[in-house]
Amino acid sequence: MIVFVLGILLTLPGTSQKDRCKANGKRGSMACINRQGHCVAVTVDGQTTQPLTDKATAARVHAVPHGQDVCWYLPRPVSIQFRAKAAPAGLDATFLGATHDIDVLLYPLADYDPQVDSRVEYVFGTNLEADGHRNGTWQLRSQRPLPAGEYVATFRISGKDNWDRQSVLVTVDPSLQPAPADEGTGPTR
Repeated sequence: MIVFVLGILLTLPGTSQKDRCKANGKRGSMACINRQGHCVAVTVDGQTTQPLTDKATAARVHAVPHGQDVCWYLPRPVSIQFRAKAAPAGLDATFLGATHDIDVLLYPLADYDPQVDSRVEYVFGTNLEADGHRNGTWQLRSQRPLPAGEYVATFRISGKDNWDRQSVLVTVDPSLQPAPADEGTGPTR
């Protein structure tokens, strides 16, 4: 119960970005346990996610109730069928182990209307499919084309040993093409 309440408090708009996104101060296997993406490297359409440190942007993104701690962003827009890739990295590169699965939830920021909505719901009918092997790229598949605009993309990476996630501010642009596929090596999905 305490962890649940703490999770709610951390996502409130009044929480500072620094507090919301600080890395866990513990070492070893406990360093990644807050699962804020500090033990994984994520690339989307060839761009590596960057820490979201701009206070004004963070305040704007967290003013929309989506329930995610957005600690990362992409500096340039990506395609509506983007390709994502994840690998162990950061505080403890052994935390995840070999990649088993990557999935994503997309929250369209433009869909929030405070007059009628209590929160933004994620886009139904989207998933990531491996282009080949698990450690290669995974491409977004959607039942309907995504509208252009800003999204919070919460990537969840499951590895052989554990999991981590990154919530990333992304802008999608229908005029862009996805990055080339990387089939990777090893076991397929």
